Amino acid sequence: MNVHQLRRWSDQAGNGLKSTGEAAKSGFNRVYTTAMSHPTAASAVLLGTGVAAGLIWLATRNGTLNGARRKVQARVRRAPTRSRRSRAAA
Repeated sequence: MNVHQLRRWSDQAGNGLKSTGEAAKSGFNRVYTTAMSHPTAASAVLLGTGVAAGLIWLATRNGTLNGARRKVQARVRRAPTRSRRSRAAA
């Protein structure tokens, strides 16, 4: 490997990063322009994202559904058993 190959690879990497940065900037500008043109829609998207994030947090806060099922089963198994005496004897 010589200096010329390293320089060529470095130039290719720089060109790739430059084009990627331009694409990201273009995409951001397009989203920003759309949000500024339609503020109600932008607010709805932000609100919806917040609600979805809250629901995901709520669902994962207490563990998965399977974890909740295991907790209930353990609680039921620890519960004292009821006596089987008849009501007439009491």
